[in-house]
Amino acid sequence: MAVSEYKNASFEVVTPGMMTTVQDGGRVGFQQYGMPVAGPMDGESYAIGQALVGNTTPVGALECTVLSPTLKVKGTCIVAFTGADMRPTINNVEVPRYIPFVCHDGDVLSGSFSQCGVRMYISFAGGIDVPEINGSVATHTKANIGGFEGRPLAAGDEVRLKDCTCDTIICDYTRESNHLFNTVLFNRGGRECHEPLRVVLGSQAKYFTEAGIRNFSSELYTLTIQCDRMGFRLDGAPVEHIDGADIISDGAVFGSIQVPSDGNPIILMADRQTTGGYTKIGTVITADLPRLSQLPIGDGITFDIVSVEEAQEMYRAYVKRLHERIQLAEQQSHYVFNVVK
Repeated sequence: MAVSEYKNASFEVVTPGMMTTVQDGGRVGFQQYGMPVAGPMDGESYAIGQALVGNTTPVGALECTVLSPTLKVKGTCIVAFTGADMRPTINNVEVPRYIPFVCHDGDVLSGSFSQCGVRMYISFAGGIDVPEINGSVATHTKANIGGFEGRPLAAGDEVRLKDCTCDTIICDYTRESNHLFNTVLFNRGGRECHEPLRVVLGSQAKYFTEAGIRNFSSELYTLTIQCDRMGFRLDGAPVEHIDGADIISDGAVFGSIQVPSDGNPIILMADRQTTGGYTKIGTVITADLPRLSQLPIGDGITFDIVSVEEAQEMYRAYVKRLHERIQLAEQQSHYVFNVVK
């Protein structure tokens, strides 16, 4: 293996895609002060991308929504694409997700509308070099903080990358080099996209009627156009309250399911508020959040109610599987591919 230094690299945004933001592991530890966490919607795809480019701490990557951006590289860098299949390309050559590539001065990264999933992650060795706010570079657009000027990327932006050193073997990318790919990384190894989302009922479930809970656990709900990084608003059979939807505001977590007075659930996502004053019927389990984050507007979802003990067992199995995939990604990071022009 050869040790290579990557310095003074950046990329220019030629076209920004539909919504491309800088995200890292999130702004953890500040919710008590009213600061949202932000961070990746699909934390699994983000974490594997970081491992693929050799980053040992969660640093800034791009979260791309529905449509890939087009980026022109300045200098030399290592990149990897994970998450949704936006058919990524380097210099118009379609490349696989879940393996790292070296890009040179003038190379163009691009892609298309997503073929499967909603959010793709572009990770860079060293990470994206933007100012930290409360220990994180995660973009929260509603608060206009983090990332690149607190907003989605726009055409003409030039974004710097952090300097880094990588211990790698660089191989020319060909179909014959497939034996060097950890193809198991493509397979999440979990439930299919349209299997029910598993939910643990919370202490506020007592505020809902039996009919309301029955609707929630048996009916089909549709992701409405009012879905964003803050929350997924659903439409379907109303989840009926016993006596109103309002409570004294309390803490909100990723996956909490609020039910306002109209009875249509709202699943709180990465950019959620720190507290909320609507009753929460339950919380989507951690293992199902990455799958949820990749569902498009218009998709239908159902819910399965599981016990706390079942959710804990599912969590242990999920973390074990994710850890194994991250270890494979770390091994893959030593084999970096070069797209021959």
